[in-house]
Amino acid sequence: MHGIRPAIAVAALGTAAAFFTVSPASAMPRYSARYEQRCALCHVNPSGGGLRAPYATQQLVPEEIAWSPDRPAILEALDPKIGKHLLIGADFRELYVRSDVAGGDLNFFQMQADLYLGFQLDSRVTLYYDLGQSGNYELFGLGYLYPTFYLKAGRFIPSYGWKVDDHTMYVRSELGLAPPANSDVGLEAGFSRGRFDAQVALVNGNRGSTLDTDSSIAKVANLVYRCHAGPVGAAFGASGYHNPTPSGTLDTAGLYGYFTLQRLTWLWETDFVRRRDAGGTTKEGLAASHELTWLVRQGLELLATFDSYDPDRRQATGAKSRIGAGIFAMPRPYATLELLVRRTRYDDGVAYSGDDFTETVMQIHLLY
Repeated sequence: MHGIRPAIAVAALGTAAAFFTVSPASAMPRYSARYEQRCALCHVNPSGGGLRAPYATQQLVPEEIAWSPDRPAILEALDPKIGKHLLIGADFRELYVRSDVAGGDLNFFQMQADLYLGFQLDSRVTLYYDLGQSGNYELFGLGYLYPTFYLKAGRFIPSYGWKVDDHTMYVRSELGLAPPANSDVGLEAGFSRGRFDAQVALVNGNRGSTLDTDSSIAKVANLVYRCHAGPVGAAFGASGYHNPTPSGTLDTAGLYGYFTLQRLTWLWETDFVRRRDAGGTTKEGLAASHELTWLVRQGLELLATFDSYDPDRRQATGAKSRIGAGIFAMPRPYATLELLVRRTRYDDGVAYSGDDFTETVMQIHLLY
């Protein structure tokens, strides 16, 4: 754990910086857990993230999530509709990162700048556009054939596990689900009824690429079931991704879910990752992420996180883990503040190692 490999440590910090500086479509699954509802409660995209629905912007967030009690004035200012058929939204995030490892300070930088547009073509069909600061984007048509069934076609982030706002969580970053190379072109079908949600998709398998580069198709599946027993709410989900290519095969499979008890919410996800190259060499890894939050009062939360990643469980090639704690506040429906302190530790191996380090992360988020 204490082996010194400065080049690898700096590379790891640089990779983390890249994850921070792109423009993610954010979502906070802990709200879905607390309300025991699907992501479509707050977002136009039924798989979560990005443009928020008018109900979330004008009612749910000001009345039940943000600290501010001055609801009438806020509602007058936060009107995302331009006429009857156009919906707009935006996200801006700026971070300040300080590290105790040389070269690890990122100081101030702009993490996110996303502009969202939703064109209501008719009562069941929406054209969705999300443009990020790095040129990454989502552009798809979304149509509800029935209230419980939809089809999506275009460029989108495949539905897999929790679509969390922090894309440095290992179940996003180590699975290649961090922006800008996390969107793909294809078709997705989704079904929701009662406590059950499911999505399946066929995509090119070339995340972040404009054009497909081979003849293979990647398959994605995601399903979750929510339940309730007394004061405890819970959800159990499963995801799968299979992408065969001429250069090798990537397979991921994961379990995820939540537990809620009054003010306490626990989100968890564990993913198995298998990478097989064209020569037959196989690496089997394991990634896990956890988020525990305590709602102190409306608009103020304490949170703790834990991440772990082993890129090759069959060989002692190295692994890493990270633990964090902090505070999250939403003083207004359009502004959030977050402070996190995180400690990353490496179990050094022949192929994967680095310096242990501690970082302080401060974030301001403006949303519309």
